[in-house]
Amino acid sequence: MKKIVCAIVLIGMMYSVSYAAAPNKKEEVVYAGVLTYLGTTEQEFQEGLDDLRKAVAPLIPQDEGGWADDDRLEAFVGSLVKTRRVIKFFDSLLAMQMALRSRKIDEIALPEAVGLYLTTQNPNYDILFSLNMEPSTISFGFKRGNTALQKEFDTAINAMKKDGTLARLEREYITEMGASEPDRVKFQEFKGAKTIKVAVTGDMPPIDFIAADGTPAGYNTAVMSEIGKRLKKNIRLISVDTGGRSAALASERADVVFWYRNTEGLKTPAKMRGKNLGGVMKDTLEGVILSVPYYEWDTDLIIGRSK
Repeated sequence: MKKIVCAIVLIGMMYSVSYAAAPNKKEEVVYAGVLTYLGTTEQEFQEGLDDLRKAVAPLIPQDEGGWADDDRLEAFVGSLVKTRRVIKFFDSLLAMQMALRSRKIDEIALPEAVGLYLTTQNPNYDILFSLNMEPSTISFGFKRGNTALQKEFDTAINAMKKDGTLARLEREYITEMGASEPDRVKFQEFKGAKTIKVAVTGDMPPIDFIAADGTPAGYNTAVMSEIGKRLKKNIRLISVDTGGRSAALASERADVVFWYRNTEGLKTPAKMRGKNLGGVMKDTLEGVILSVPYYEWDTDLIIGRSK
């Protein structure tokens, strides 16, 4: 029962509250923000989450005894049943933060590294809840049909995994960075070489980061610089919102985008199979193909405003 809510756990919009049957009590509602999922609509996402609540409720024993291997899991599932999350999609992190600051939403869900960075930078943010989950990954996205470039990236990524380059960059730009702003990254120029246009969102600092002066920096940029060196191709970065990733590919404004939350490998626990609980977790599109992953996380942080 350890992973009872695997697919929806990625949403991570719940804080730790014990479950108790409360008939005749008014339903609690929390307004929660997430970065836009391109493979589903906000309405479909909401319907899927509401269906999950209905599916989970009968599985929870009504006695006071523990029923899960993990207390955090028991508290999470209880909160999911007790409190309805009303979901709001945001095309950018900035817009989502503005909504949180103005209290139009109560909480936002982000990968652990991003949540830790934001709460370090902003004393008015609190971590409401954290939850381990099945790994989610970051890959590069390409326009369908661009398999040649996809294979080149796969080769470079696999080589960087094997020789320790990815692990080193992750330490430098994420795990050991502390509270400082991510360093700017230099790109090597190759005279006469092809230029690859890469879309940067800046919506997941310090992984995908754009500085105040508009300069891309951080882990993704460092990974892209290393790939450029290995492919001996020039890299030109352009800025897009998270919600504009696929449009940038379709219009050929970008050749490559950073593609988050590739959750196709998530598993549904046996007790909940057949309920299609992962059906709303779609951040892939028909017109997009993905590289092998180069970063993954298994903990989401739920952030709220404290002041």
